[in-house]
Amino acid sequence: MDREAEIEITGINHQGEGVGRLEGLVVFVPGAVPGERIAVRLTDVRRSYARGVLLKNHAPAAERVTPGCALAENCGGCALQHISYPAQLRLKTELVRQTLARTGGVSDVPVRDIIGMADPWHYRNNVQFKVRRLNGRVVLGFYAGSSHRVVKDGEMQDSACLLAHRELNRAADAVRALLGKWNSAPLPGEVAVRRSSTGEMMVILGGDTGPTGSRYQNLAGEIMSIPGVVSVVEHTLGQGKNSGGRYLTLAGRNFIVDELDGLKFRISAPSFYQVNPVQTAVLYRKALEYCGLRGGESIADVYSGVGTIALYTARFAGEVRGYEVVARAVEDARANAALNGIKNARFYAGAVEKVLPEQVAAGYRPDVVALDPPRAGCRPEVLQAATQSGARRVVYVSCDPATLARDIARLTALGYAPVEVQPVDMFPHTSHVESIVLLQKVKC
Repeated sequence: MDREAEIEITGINHQGEGVGRLEGLVVFVPGAVPGERIAVRLTDVRRSYARGVLLKNHAPAAERVTPGCALAENCGGCALQHISYPAQLRLKTELVRQTLARTGGVSDVPVRDIIGMADPWHYRNNVQFKVRRLNGRVVLGFYAGSSHRVVKDGEMQDSACLLAHRELNRAADAVRALLGKWNSAPLPGEVAVRRSSTGEMMVILGGDTGPTGSRYQNLAGEIMSIPGVVSVVEHTLGQGKNSGGRYLTLAGRNFIVDELDGLKFRISAPSFYQVNPVQTAVLYRKALEYCGLRGGESIADVYSGVGTIALYTARFAGEVRGYEVVARAVEDARANAALNGIKNARFYAGAVEKVLPEQVAAGYRPDVVALDPPRAGCRPEVLQAATQSGARRVVYVSCDPATLARDIARLTALGYAPVEVQPVDMFPHTSHVESIVLLQKVKC
């Protein structure tokens, strides 16, 4: 049964919700700001926590601001737009500190203040829009938080996403207009638009499980007329939980080319690439610093994607090996090495938790292991192999403080001590936090 109460908000959680306490319960309230005393309606009461809806704000925090986007309150993408950007940075730094201490027992390691952006808007180079036909009109938008309800209307020029690069918004609006004139059914369930720093764009049509091929062929030709678009790809969902589906190039190239700190990277549709180019350069420069290279070292880039960290560091190392499960990403990484004239980097396709341990067991001994896993963190076999390799340093890049804390605890138990943690704000106005950690082998 719903219940009303008054609580004080003392922090935020990993979803960006305000956190307070009531009679021993932790209460999560979307839209609340630390320092506020609010009236809430408890909607979901469990044994140790409850969820609440903000009814009245008795003392708004000085850090509360009016969101730039009118849909920010409902959109699932921007959990923190109602908080000033300097306050967001302070809260994210504290969130990393608290998570490392509570989850990983890491409380005596310096956590540096998060590195923010001078201009924290229109930074995303990759956006996925949901597609719907409502009242005879095609709508591109985003899911509301914890739902499949699309909250953004289709007039992208009037309500453009403030996190997406402006060219992505313009391209999405052009695709929406083409879909509005397109009489074939069904519509694609999603439209993703990726943009490189060179201005090249890729449009990905997907979201269904039907046959691929000619369904969107004519549409793809029209999309290619949008300024900047050099690739149109269809993504058909696969069957099964771990299936990545199938990608079919319908028009143009099957990749776009990005430039980062003097390097070029070919990016295909299924390949992971950081979404914030400005902060990516900040992150990789810090990774290079933490590697502590002098020119002849061997580096293992684990979860290497299209080879970004591997090639970034290869210019200053003796040898680099990259390990990645996505075969297309490995193809991109090899092509990127050739594109940049880098000959001291090799890339291995396969399950990282299998390939890396096999090579370590066969005698592979890197000086530095760089880890950049997905949100779920590293498999135990990967951490075991990284430490068994005898590497003097481990550089860990993470997009989730909780799994980072867990893996730091595991690495500590395996003989590596964390030296420093540097959060980087890759995702302003959202609840996500990227961090990079330097760990060193403990001398016996």
